Amino acid sequence: MTPSERKRQSKVKPESFAETEALVKEIFEAQGQSYFDWLHQQHQALILEFSLENKGMIASLAKEKEV
Repeated sequence: MTPSERKRQSKVKPESFAETEALVKEIFEAQGQSYFDWLHQQHQALILEFSLENKGMIASLAKEKEV
């Protein structure tokens, strides 16, 4: 599989994604919570986890940019 095929494939939402997302939104709403706040927190956690796992590489890249 070529990189362009992988990129195209990863953009396709799984089957029944819209229905599942709608149900999750209803659950959050019924609990008085925001689905989008929760989703934002999930995104932030993933970025933080990635950053911590790759902190050495990130520091090296930052040092290269300083020079």
